[in-house]
Amino acid sequence: MRTLLLMLTLLCSTQLFAHGTIIINNVKHSKGYIDVKIYDNKDSFLKEKLATEIVRKKATQGKTVVPLSKIHEGQIAIVVYHDEDGNGEMKTGLFWRPKEGFAFSNDYKPKGPPKFSKTAITLIHGETVEIQLNY
Repeated sequence: MRTLLLMLTLLCSTQLFAHGTIIINNVKHSKGYIDVKIYDNKDSFLKEKLATEIVRKKATQGKTVVPLSKIHEGQIAIVVYHDEDGNGEMKTGLFWRPKEGFAFSNDYKPKGPPKFSKTAITLIHGETVEIQLNY
């Protein structure tokens, strides 16, 4: 009973301390990880070392829930990919076309280099953001 109570407490406290939650839908399988990078301005966009928040979570088939802890509101751009082989890099093919699941916030599907202005959304404290992976 104590273990159950402790697990419930930890689960609830994780959700309470998370500033926002991103739900990644259309996760093809549970192999590998879901990598999420959050950017809060165009100057840092796609420069991984300058991301406002980086979350790497074990993939869950169907949907993967990613709690945020560093950012809770404002204009942000979200970049997500399914690191299926767990090597920490997105596999690309001809013309850098992704070979693993990927997505941008604002349901943006780039036809060239992605832009912050096209992917930017307004994160509202306490509201969930849903993103569909594309394979």
